Formats: sequence, structure tokens, C-alpha cells
Amino acid sequence: MTNKEFAAKLKSIATDYKTLYVMGCFGAPMTAANKKRYCNNHTYNKQASRQKMINAASADTFGFDCVCLIKGVLWGWNGNASKTYGGAGYAVNGVPDIGADTMITKCSGISTDFSKIEVGEAVWLEGHIGVYIGDGLAVECSPKWENKVQITACNCNKSGYNRRNWTKHGKLPYITYVKESTA
Repeated sequence: MTNKEFAAKLKSIATDYKTLYVMGCFGAPMTAANKKRYCNNHTYNKQASRQKMINAASADTFGFDCVCLIKGVLWGWNGNASKTYGGAGYAVNGVPDIGADTMITKCSGISTDFSKIEVGEAVWLEGHIGVYIGDGLAVECSPKWENKVQITACNCNKSGYNRRNWTKHGKLPYITYVKESTA
């Protein structure tokens, strides 16, 4: 998958699908069976307020957390609500099941200088990860603001977007980065 395809897929999830922040979830539709699974898989999801949100979600809502959004897409998520994980496999395509803080360490060209960030690069701050999609924007899944997969401003103020101040960025090893054509 190229960086542009990756960014487009993430943007599509943010704009074209109903999503919900669910810790440990990499794109599962919120069916009764998946609600039961995810209400019990993690301490965070066991909180009464989180269980209420998860149980209120319709079956056409897909659950993600920050790093599981990235892994889900790389594992083949395609929005198929009839599949347990929305069409994703598990730990496939050479992408391991790792957390946000480990994923950034797998990246190349890690930098704190955002002046030359490329589309499809991971953006990171301690305990959280997203992906830069261009034009000063990133896609992330967070309980903050909208409690779902959302597009946010990356280290800048942009009208209509919440701002996230990421601390590092880098190229994911699972993506092929292609340069913009200058023709």
C-alpha cells in the first residue's frame, strides 16, 4: 500500500463510516457479540460510561482505537460489517500487533521537525498515534473531542478542526512512500 492510498483509506474511514473509540478494537462492527467481547477486553472499556457508549452503538458502527486504526487498515480492514473485524485479519501483511509507543520506534526518519512531513507518516505523542494526511491534517481515533475516528489539525490552527500537538513523526515500515510528482 502506498502512503497516498493509506492516507485516503484513513480519511475515508473518518468521513464515510460511523466509528467509535473502543480500546483494543481494530475495526469490528458493533454487533451484539462484538459489544460483549469489547466491553470485557480492557479495563478502559469496563468503565460504566464506556460500556454505555459501546452498547448504544448501532451494528453499522465500527470500533477502533488509535493504533488499532492503523493496524486495522494495514491488516486489510474494508468496512465489511458482516465480518467479525470489518474485513481485517489479525497480525497479517507483516504488521505485528504492537502499541502506539512501540509503533513509532519501528518508523524510519523519526523527527520532531514537522516542516517536511510526508503524507502517510505516523504522528505520535506519548501513548497516542495518528497519521498525517496532508494539508496540515491528521487522522486519529481518540475519545477526545468526537470519541471516534476524526480529522484533526496537525501542530497548527485550522478553522473547523481540533488541534493536536504531536511530538514526533516518521515513516511506517509497512507503507511504500512515493513522492509527489512535480510535472
